[in-house]
Formats: sequence, C-alpha cells, structure tokens
Amino acid sequence: MNISTTIMPENRCSSINELFDDHIQMLSRWHRAKYYHILCQKHSNLACFYDNDYFMCLCDIDRHANCFKFDYRPVDNSFGYNYCENDAQCYLDNITCPTSFSCACKECYFGTRCQFTTIGFGLSLDDILGYSIWSNVPFSKQSNAVKISTLLTTLIFIIAVLDFALSVITFQTKRSLEVGVGIYLLAASITSFIIIIIFGLKYLFLLLSQMAIITNNSFLLGNCICTDFFLKAFSSIGDWLTACVNFERVITILLGVKFNKARSKKIAKRLILGINLFTLTSFIHDPFHRHLLEDTEEQRTWCVIRYSSSVRIYASFVNIFHFILPFCLNFIATLAIIVLIAREKSKTRQEQTYRELLCNQFHQHKHRLLSSLVLVIVAILRLIISFASTCMKSVRNPWLFIGGYFISFIPPLLIFAIFVLLSEFYRKEFKDATVRIRKTIQNRFHLQ
Repeated sequence: MNISTTIMPENRCSSINELFDDHIQMLSRWHRAKYYHILCQKHSNLACFYDNDYFMCLCDIDRHANCFKFDYRPVDNSFGYNYCENDAQCYLDNITCPTSFSCACKECYFGTRCQFTTIGFGLSLDDILGYSIWSNVPFSKQSNAVKISTLLTTLIFIIAVLDFALSVITFQTKRSLEVGVGIYLLAASITSFIIIIIFGLKYLFLLLSQMAIITNNSFLLGNCICTDFFLKAFSSIGDWLTACVNFERVITILLGVKFNKARSKKIAKRLILGINLFTLTSFIHDPFHRHLLEDTEEQRTWCVIRYSSSVRIYASFVNIFHFILPFCLNFIATLAIIVLIAREKSKTRQEQTYRELLCNQFHQHKHRLLSSLVLVIVAILRLIISFASTCMKSVRNPWLFIGGYFISFIPPLLIFAIFVLLSEFYRKEFKDATVRIRKTIQNRFHLQ
C-alpha cells in the first residue's frame, strides 16, 4: 500500500486531547477507541489523529477511522555513540549495523548534525551563511543571500581601504602624535583595517570551501582555528582603543596645564600593548575548541566549535564583556568631557548660568558626542538583533542574522568619518598632510 500526501499545516495529525472532551479522555484506551469514528465524521477536514497512549488513526474516504498501533514517542537508539552535535537525539536506521542516521535538534540548533546555533552573542559566518552556499554550483547560480553578502563584503573592503589610507595620512602627522589620543587613533585605524582584511579572507575561504573549490583539510583546519579567533580578538581591540581616545580626553581636561604630553605618549604605547595582550589572552580558549566536521550526507566540511558547559559560559561572558564595556565607557567619557568643561568655564563666566554653559559645551563638542553616539547606536542595533530576535531554526530565512553580522563591521569603517571629519583639529591636520603629500609627489616626478 502506497500513501502519498502533501505536508501542509492543515494536514497535521492532531492529538485526541485537542478533539475529545475531558470525560472521553478519562476513559480507558479501548473505551476511547469506540468514539474514534465520531471524530472523522464530525471533522470533515480531519485527515488523521493520534491517541497519546497507543493508536494512530487515518480518516478514510468514507469518514471511518482506520487505526494501528503507533509509538509516537521518539527513542534515541544510538546506544552511547552520538553522531549528532550539541546533545541532539540520534536515530539510526539499523541498530546492529547502521548505514545512515538522522538528528533531532534542540531548539535554536540546526544543520544535518545540529552543528550550528544562533543562540547568544558573537555568531560565526559559518552558522549564518554556510547552508546558503550551494556546493558544486557556480557563483552565478548561487542564492540571493550569497550574492548580496558578496556584494556587501566587496563594498566593505573598498570603504575600509579608503578609510585606512585617509586615517593614516591624518594620524601619522607630528602634531597628531604629540599626545596619546593620536597614537590611539593611529592604532585604531591599523586595527580596523586588519579586521576588514581578516573578515574578507574569512568570507572568501567560506565561499570557496562550501562551493567545493578549496578541499584541502589542512588548509581548512588552519582557517577554522585562526580566522574567527583573530576576527573576534581584533574587533574587541578596536572597541577598546576607541574608548581609550575619550578617556585620554577626560584626563586632559582634569589635569589642565599639568597634563604631561610625553608621559601621555608613553602610557598610550604601553596601554595599547596591554590591551592587545589582554584581549588575545581572553579569547585564547577559542582555537582549542574548533574542529572540522565531515558531513558525509551533503559532502561538506564544516568548521564547528565544541564547548563544555563551563567554557560556553566563559565564552559568552568574554564576548559580552568586550562588547558592552568599551561602548559604555566611551559614551560615559564623552558626557564627562562636556560636563567638566562646562564646570571649568562656569567658574570664570559668572554672567552665564550653568545650564547655558552646558548647552554651549554640547554645541562646541558635538563632534565628540556624535562620534560616540554613532558607535553606541550601532552597538544597540547589534544587541537588539542578537538577543531580542527569535533564534534561526533553519537556513531558509537568514536575512536578520546576515544583517546583524554585517552591521558589526560598521564601526571599523567609520574611523575617518567620526574622528577626522567631525573634528576641526584633525580636519586641519588632514588638509595639511594632503598638501605636503601633493608637493612631495610634484617634486619627485617634476610635476607643475
């Protein structure tokens, strides 16, 4: 007997708990069975139903109930060896000599072996986009998600090159490097460019590996271990460096004429080294828990991460710590700058009220406030997408998570825009530097 049907919500087999009154549900199994035919006759669209205790019933064309024994409760028959990831239930086709298996994933996990998840903060591109890349299919025939992601990645890289070049031209000048702020900004510019380079390589290698163009396991393992580790670490380093910029400005206001530029430069160099060592060390657990997973069913090789429960808690804490704290410090420092300057000027300008002075300082230092506000707004968007959205249970609708992932690379692209274009001092430094570069080129190539 061959039975075929279409998987549709209205064809779902309902439980008798949804169909019978309470007094019928309380009857014994065989007494309940007497009423099964009534359900088929009463509900004309009912195709099937099941009794939690024993039976599965099909309503035939004459609206009679044909029932058979059916154990609806899934039983893990893997007997100790689980082919599935993340504590998913494993079902073998044959207990004695299995030739295939299937996995029942927990909530928010997906993949043929439940190897991916969208729970928590700090998602990987493999989790979000991996299944959208079709193996052994040319790029021209790939999904829209892949084509749009490739376009965005290319656009991000072009902007990053321009931002890096313009930022280095500005922050390498002698006046910019007189204090720690300039050193932090130069380091942030270099770090941001490194982030985008690693991201570009990450995307390229993921695309080529899932299209089955790169198949060397040693290369894939090295890429799996290193790329996400350095991407997370340098992204956090960039966040800390932008926070250091505003705290240096707060210290400058607090110390006033006592501010020591030489000492500021020395502290900045040491602090940059310390931030790099601290951040890299805090993420050092990541490479040791990354492995390659062979998906024999789809002929793919995946980069997966396997954490114990304690390491998972630590990893989540580290991701959130390196994200939230720098942005909070950055915003608080910006407000402190404005308030401190207003207080200082209120002592000398008695004719103006403190509120008027505060408003004046907001207007005068709006470039500093705007730079922090832009970063904080982007951070809030990432938080909302990461924690407020429902988890991705399949690969059919990855757009929200793709958007959240690409939004995380906006801050590294804004160094020149928010720290140079919004600042009168650095705009002047940029103009002077470009004039010097233009004169140098003209003299070297004898151009008029």
